[in-house]
Amino acid sequence: MLSPAQWALRQFGDVELGDKRINKRVVSFAAAAAAAPEASVPKQCGPWKQTKAAYRLMDNDKVSFEKLQQPHRRLTLAAAGGVKTVLWVSDTSTISIDHPATKGLGPTSSKGNGSGMLLHSTLGIDVSSLGVEGGAGKPVVLGLGHQQVWAREGKGVPDPESLKWKYGIDAVGTPPAGVRSVHAGDCESDCWEAMESCLANASGFALRACQDRLVLEGHVGEEDGTPVKLFELLGKQPMRGGKHLYIRSRPQQEARWAKLAISSCPVTLLAPKNWSDKPHRKHRPRPGPIHCWAVRVWEVDPPAGQDPVEWVILTDEPANDLESAAKVASWYACRWLIEEYHKCLKTGCSIEQRQLQEEARLERLLGVLAVVAVRLLQLKHQARLEPEAPAESVVPERYVKTMRARLKLPRRKKLTVYQFWRETAKMGGFLARKSDGEPGWITLWRGWHELELLTAGFELGEKTRGRCG
Repeated sequence: MLSPAQWALRQFGDVELGDKRINKRVVSFAAAAAAAPEASVPKQCGPWKQTKAAYRLMDNDKVSFEKLQQPHRRLTLAAAGGVKTVLWVSDTSTISIDHPATKGLGPTSSKGNGSGMLLHSTLGIDVSSLGVEGGAGKPVVLGLGHQQVWAREGKGVPDPESLKWKYGIDAVGTPPAGVRSVHAGDCESDCWEAMESCLANASGFALRACQDRLVLEGHVGEEDGTPVKLFELLGKQPMRGGKHLYIRSRPQQEARWAKLAISSCPVTLLAPKNWSDKPHRKHRPRPGPIHCWAVRVWEVDPPAGQDPVEWVILTDEPANDLESAAKVASWYACRWLIEEYHKCLKTGCSIEQRQLQEEARLERLLGVLAVVAVRLLQLKHQARLEPEAPAESVVPERYVKTMRARLKLPRRKKLTVYQFWRETAKMGGFLARKSDGEPGWITLWRGWHELELLTAGFELGEKTRGRCG
């Protein structure tokens, strides 16, 4: 884990805003934001000179959301090019801003209610070693491959807004040779343009179906079969077998290992008959069919009072046996990471509490804080990747040294990654009772901030020891 200054230099050091002074200011503010992500700009920056410089940065027309994020996105795409299988999980989140003086915001609902912006994020996750059973591999967060932010104008949702999936997929682009790239999304991603863009970019997809659309059974021509309803067809398929999948906790839902039944079959998707009814499709001829697979996953004997899991996933992955169908289910199960990411941005970085009075300023601030939120997410999941490894293999030695001194550990006593992060969370308010489960990212981050301050003091004490008297 890099220090805030080291991290900011890596993530924003290559930013190009046409002025070296502005580029340097971005790095300085990113370091301040990384050190205290939930704090206001004045609290992050401290003296008025630095605070004023940050406000001028957000008021500068040379600075844009896209330009600020380009270095981070390049790092993410480079990391994704070095893994076997990368999952690109996308989702849209509402950034609600209640401050009445803020100009340029739009409605946050399709009915014209609320005030704020919309953010569509595409998060890269290494799933090369991912398995369905516990301990067979865990997802690794790489970073943002793309992000879109906009404010709606007037009431209603314009048709082109549905193209956000296409824009995100196209921005990530075609993977390098030897890399399997897969895009995943919830029910909202069940649109023709998303699947079409995946295929055009030589990428896979695992998209949850929300439309009980007409399909053809098997991989056939459009005129070679009788259309049937997708959900009805899947309901008739025999169960390929069962697997266990860990389901994270949700509101009113406990985390648990769910016993799942899985079925699948090849299907041919047909483009909508009313293709030209959408304004953005008027000048495009109706496309031909898409051959893919439909995977149904449903929970067997869920605990009393818990809603059972049931997914229908459309995928290009040949799901002709239990293991391949279960792999698709495990990909889709990683979708919760994008929800966790948006939580990091809203709660950990307090983006909805900002009072910058103009939407353009908020966008520039978001360009930095959206990357800080990735750092928070990675912090939480680092402990899960190699829990029994020596802490020094993951965390800079200076922090481990401080933690060992704080805990008064003997030199030969091993401090694991899991133990280090748990003790860090305790510094941030985690009580570590048996009923508390694992620490959340908020207590982890607060503890990490405390550890950084303690480390700085510890090192200062070592430097000045023996100088007095």
